[in-house]
Amino acid sequence: MNLTTATEKVTERAATEKPKHQNSAFKHLMGLHWIMAAFIFSLYITGIFVVHRLPLLSAWLMPYLHQSLGMLSLLLLIARIVLLLRLVGQKYLKRSPQVNVNWLQTTMLHSSLYFFMLVAPVSGFLLRNFVGLNTTLFGIHVPPVFAFNAYWTAIARSSHFWSSYIFLAFIVLHILAHWKTVRRSMSKGFFLAKILAKADG
Repeated sequence: MNLTTATEKVTERAATEKPKHQNSAFKHLMGLHWIMAAFIFSLYITGIFVVHRLPLLSAWLMPYLHQSLGMLSLLLLIARIVLLLRLVGQKYLKRSPQVNVNWLQTTMLHSSLYFFMLVAPVSGFLLRNFVGLNTTLFGIHVPPVFAFNAYWTAIARSSHFWSSYIFLAFIVLHILAHWKTVRRSMSKGFFLAKILAKADG
């Protein structure tokens, strides 16, 4: 085996190992995507109970869950952003993105999703701060960082309300833009549920 052949094999091995590493990181990112999607869906459900004070478990359980899921989603979002930046850096390290209308639309939509994914829970956390209340993370109490302030309470409440509903609108756009993928994932989920149901039966 000459030096040229050995060099070619090392290059081929590096070329195959790098995509595997990228695919693994992408799978982790998508795993976080679906976990956070479930949390965000639960946040909207619990938020309805909190805002409208529905009688079923609304006195203490729903606010407790809503705060906890919001704090956990915020922590997962930080991990997701770090992972995303690593992937983007690896992808565009040697080549620039092909900027076109489709790329701009996708980038703007995803940037908006991440923006409201951050603003919604942060504004909720600030709302409880300015009211003078602790925020709970499944029993772990996070004390207020800021003092009671009626003026900023109104701003935080308005920000939390509007950012949540604008975020919901972007979620709908995101689902419509990737409807084929969503439908395929739902089909897999229903298929797995059927298998589990047959196994239990």
